Amino acid sequence: MRSDQWVIRELPNAAARGEIAAFFQSQVDAATGDTVALEALSRWIHPERGVIPPQEFIPVVEESPSMDVLGDAMLRAACTYGAELVAAGRRIEIAVNVAAVQLAQVGFADRVERRLLESGQLPELLTLELTEARPSPPSASAELHRLRSLGLGISLDDVRTVDEADFRAGGLPITEIKVDRSIIERLPEDDEAAVELVACARRHGVRSVAEGVETERQWDAVRRLGFDRAQGFLFGRPMPPEQVTERLDAEAAGPGQSEL
Repeated sequence: MRSDQWVIRELPNAAARGEIAAFFQSQVDAATGDTVALEALSRWIHPERGVIPPQEFIPVVEESPSMDVLGDAMLRAACTYGAELVAAGRRIEIAVNVAAVQLAQVGFADRVERRLLESGQLPELLTLELTEARPSPPSASAELHRLRSLGLGISLDDVRTVDEADFRAGGLPITEIKVDRSIIERLPEDDEAAVELVACARRHGVRSVAEGVETERQWDAVRRLGFDRAQGFLFGRPMPPEQVTERLDAEAAGPGQSEL
């Protein structure tokens, strides 16, 4: 039996059992350094195996119906926490990953609208990150245009080249390009690809986000090159919502009150 068979066997019911949890990672404004968004990242809290990171189970199921179930659980969690932040007086955007198998489902936009209504999350504070390095299914364009008309953001995740960005963005109402960590980790010594991708984002009239910022030198380069936002371990690792709230409280209290 393949070593990942247990994932295929157990994941479909993990969400129903309450084992899928959302951790959140900060995204900061490149001009101010303030936290302006949070990306929801899945963790599987397995009763026997402990906390399982997404790289150990998502690649196994991303082409299967289980991915749709997992994605819906994350959408619920993202909307719920986003609404809690709004209720507390914090207008912070929440981003959630969306796989091609979800976009291919009939009624995807209807489901997103339901989750917004159920939670009370503001549409303009929710961004859908398209994770596939291939074009979205043909049926997705109308669904995404409909959601964009409500105010949702549409992001291309893990972009590595200008050609890829143009290829994936074709016909979609994107609002953001997230530049892959493999580009950011080469900064500041090799900035050619980053420069081209920032220019590409500007040409499309969308926001540019640097992923995987881990050092002060990379952060300096990201700001110098004109990125709009940045995300990475330098600004904090993914953490459960209660810890994020504590961190935001500390940030609001003033300089020196929050640890990265």
